[in-house]
Amino acid sequence: MKSYPEIYLKPFEEKRIIKGHPWIFKSEIKTIPNNIENGEIVLVRDGTNKKIGIGYINRKSEITVRMLEISSEKEKYYPPEDLKNFFEKKIKNAIKKRERIKNTEAKRIIFSEADNLPGLIVDRYKDILVMQINTLGMEKLKNIITELLIKILKPEIIYEKNLSPVRKKEGLLNFQGVIYPEEKQIKPFFIKENEILFKIDVVSGSKTGFYIDQRENREKLKNFVSGKKVLDCFCYTGAFGCYALKYGAKEITGVDSSKDALCIAEENMKINNFKNYKFICDDVFDVLKSFIKQKEKFDVIILDPPAFSKTKKEKKGAIEGYIKLILFSLQLLNKGGMIFVFSCSHNIDYNDIMFCIEKSREIAGCKIKIIEKLKQSIDHPIVNTIPETFYLRGLTFQIL
Repeated sequence: MKSYPEIYLKPFEEKRIIKGHPWIFKSEIKTIPNNIENGEIVLVRDGTNKKIGIGYINRKSEITVRMLEISSEKEKYYPPEDLKNFFEKKIKNAIKKRERIKNTEAKRIIFSEADNLPGLIVDRYKDILVMQINTLGMEKLKNIITELLIKILKPEIIYEKNLSPVRKKEGLLNFQGVIYPEEKQIKPFFIKENEILFKIDVVSGSKTGFYIDQRENREKLKNFVSGKKVLDCFCYTGAFGCYALKYGAKEITGVDSSKDALCIAEENMKINNFKNYKFICDDVFDVLKSFIKQKEKFDVIILDPPAFSKTKKEKKGAIEGYIKLILFSLQLLNKGGMIFVFSCSHNIDYNDIMFCIEKSREIAGCKIKIIEKLKQSIDHPIVNTIPETFYLRGLTFQIL
């Protein structure tokens, strides 16, 4: 029987890992034998020689080992020759967790570390799978993963979209294209979410073509938009606006700097027979300033910007950006109006968003009431021992 090559941690470095966090940093490792290849699966032992699990290794990355399984000394490990069964079980478990999600043809069926498959993301749009591989270890497992996805889900197409900056840190080049079947071409297509049709362009669109993680937050508009005038900032392909009109909004205005995204937003409105909408292709901050000068007013404003802070170093600038964004929005809000504000940066938490709201409120000289905390959809599970899995946060508040 084959066995995994072994690495050893420094004394006491195993505590965080045993609790459930799957990353092992370079500084925590005592020795890595020279014969171990980058991307290879290794057995990890603690400073007292006890087994703590298996993961794949990459010396080029500060996150040198990403754990695939964290187990006690007594538990058996899948041997190298049985890896296919090991990953089949993981993929089936991930899919099963999403079975209760109804009324949508778009789901994230594998969410990296949250599903014990670090470096792998798979979104499912009807019979089309979009796969993202962000690490060398998972890249080396790609053939096994692809084979299992075909076996379990029988997709029409598997499209690989690997454009994450993490790949560079892993020593990988970017790549995107159809990987199954090889001769197949992929064109934009429509999916249905809560009876609304949305056009998906996996090739040119952001992320895998759609913000699946905002599904449950879009539904929350139902209680607030009937008969209201809605402003959707950073609207991308108009999903929040479509939901607003479905739930009875008087009119919506969508703003985004991407002409291509707004073209799709127009198509989404037309195919759903929605009326009373307009889109503005421009910088959101400039549009908000212009609206303030024109004394425009809205009842509901949605602020869903791209990540202002991708690193801790960028956090200060991100906070300043949010304060400015919320302050402008408060000046455009009718009394009793609502703001939905989101952050998709792991570095910006609820306290940070609350700080920005409070600062903006002070400057604007108004009173507000917090209505609800918001988070990513349940097909993007949050694991309490892995804070990095919790990246999308939002708050809804009302001006009094």
